[in-house]
Amino acid sequence: MKRLSLITTLTAIMLMLSSALCFAEGNLELVSSYPEDGQKNTSMENLGVKLTFSNPINSEEAKKVDAAKFSIKDEDGETVPIQVLFSEKNDGLVLVLADVDGGFTAKNNAEYTLTIDSGLVDNEGNVMEQAKTVSFRTYNQKVNNSINMVMMCVMFGGIMVLTMRQNQKNDDEVETAETKDAAFNPYKEAKKTGKSVEEVRAAQAKKEAKEAKKKARKKKDDSQAQEKKIDNCAELLNNVYHVHAPAPTNKADRSVDALKAARKASGKSKGGKAKK
Repeated sequence: MKRLSLITTLTAIMLMLSSALCFAEGNLELVSSYPEDGQKNTSMENLGVKLTFSNPINSEEAKKVDAAKFSIKDEDGETVPIQVLFSEKNDGLVLVLADVDGGFTAKNNAEYTLTIDSGLVDNEGNVMEQAKTVSFRTYNQKVNNSINMVMMCVMFGGIMVLTMRQNQKNDDEVETAETKDAAFNPYKEAKKTGKSVEEVRAAQAKKEAKEAKKKARKKKDDSQAQEKKIDNCAELLNNVYHVHAPAPTNKADRSVDALKAARKASGKSKGGKAKK
């Protein structure tokens, strides 16, 4: 008897849980939205809301009923022209976009409210019992422009300051080097090093003589490193031959015999001049 009562009780509990789950699965609910309710700094160019529902609502019968259940109004209560797009791939996805082709322009830093009326149905005929609203605010373009201008001014100002500091540093280094080379004070150096003035002057003279000798050696090496002119390339390069005379313009005179005769005549004329 106790066993039969226990089985009856468990069966009743299971039936209640199953009916509750079936009822929950049949309800049509709004799962998420983008922008979310209360979100700020949303886009002005593509004003709209992406909605995700718990059940598919893309059948032809559901579209006919649901298309009129969406509306967007601005903070002054004026209705925004919209387009309602039902996704064919993602059954629970709906896009409610402002119709910019109709001349609509979103306001700067303004609040818009999307309203989903009750009575929205899914493909199975389940109904959303309560209306839903999603409010969002567009970003402040004036503030953003001001921030961008300030950032640009700070960036360019920083670049100018760094450039001026670098130039001043270079000028100071050059001036310090010139001053150090031009004004040598033996008394100050003697006091600094603890040596006598004569020793300091002798050391400075030795240093200057060494630097002068180094400069002279560098100048001499630079002058010797200049490229030398080669008078006869035929002596240094292969397949380069010395031309004794220009080639004749007449093709008939370019034969081997004609060229040998011309070279022989040229040699005789040079020998005759040498004898004279």
